[in-house]
Amino acid sequence: MATLESLKTHITKAKKNLQEEVKKTDDPRNNLDVRARRKKVKRLTRKSNKITATALMAEEKKKPKKERKAAAE
Repeated sequence: MATLESLKTHITKAKKNLQEEVKKTDDPRNNLDVRARRKKVKRLTRKSNKITATALMAEEKKKPKKERKAAAE
């Protein structure tokens, strides 16, 4: 399982690779390599967001139910 720190390094590397690929091509919208790199960046950011959301939900579950309901209102 990837940690959040390792995902952040992978995301920065993927974004850098995406920018380099965009600079190389004349039409980045129709280039398959650019689309693949963009997909990778999106996938990695979703994965890191999922990890942070899971951690927040675990913290929320530790609170008593009454406190959770009061915070939601």
